[in-house]
Amino acid sequence: MKKTLTLLLIVGAAINCYAQKAKIRLNLKQDSTYYLNQNSTLTMTQDIQGQQQVITMVLTGLAAHKVMAVNDTTYELAVQFEDFGMKMQMGEKTLMMVDTKNKDSQDIMTKIMLGMLNKPITVIITKLGKVLEVKNTDNLYAGMFNGFPQLTDGQKAQIKAQVEKSFGEKTFKNNFQDAFAVLPGIAVGINDTWVADTKLETVMMANIKTTYTLKGITDRDYVIHGDASVTSGGTADFVVSNGMPIRYNNVKGAITAEIKLDKTTGWVLESKTTKNIKGDAEIQDNPKIPGGMTFPMTVAGEVSLTNR
Repeated sequence: MKKTLTLLLIVGAAINCYAQKAKIRLNLKQDSTYYLNQNSTLTMTQDIQGQQQVITMVLTGLAAHKVMAVNDTTYELAVQFEDFGMKMQMGEKTLMMVDTKNKDSQDIMTKIMLGMLNKPITVIITKLGKVLEVKNTDNLYAGMFNGFPQLTDGQKAQIKAQVEKSFGEKTFKNNFQDAFAVLPGIAVGINDTWVADTKLETVMMANIKTTYTLKGITDRDYVIHGDASVTSGGTADFVVSNGMPIRYNNVKGAITAEIKLDKTTGWVLESKTTKNIKGDAEIQDNPKIPGGMTFPMTVAGEVSLTNR
């Protein structure tokens, strides 16, 4: 009888735990700083007139988010980059190398990125993870070309356009929203699902519909799985890359995500996103490629986030 009672108590406790609903939202503290550390490896495969080109891009970056104000439903964050790195390689050839850890680098893009570190911009985000506003991105570009008298106005305009595509208001808002779109607007229990719709607006336009599932709750975190479908969101603007105006159209594909959120703060503890996207690359008419050209491409790889 005693064993039966004990078993019933254990089963009852397990059922009760299983049925609990959690309100997963941001719970940040005034003047505290929260970090997101990114490590990404993406491989782009391009089929150009029957010849395959494979470009690998490795991105790293550390961003600090300091809570400047706590309001009823929103937070005001001062966000600044503390480190940034990028390497693009095609075969044995390095197309671009940016490394802000190398303070003595003579590379122009590395020097420019060094000048963008520790310059805060303002982000307004709700406690449910909705990014309402990104302000003061011009602060990133202040003094960008100090110390580069050799650059022509045309070169400066081209470099700034490239940088703004990665760090401009719209792109920054999209990327930041991606990290927190996982937060549900309702209380959820184990195996409950919810859907988030986000947009990608960079050199490609895409709509992303993600179905999230709460897979587990531990003493430390919420464990969440996400499955997303990617569909075309229209036609993007051209951006100059390697001296040529390019954009990506007709994108489609799938994304999966494994995420752990801090149980106390709602902040991302760790996240791994696997992407597999297809589309068409379009190069605009230019002196290097008169008449321009369009060819199929795929982008595949992983994007990882940790809180430090």
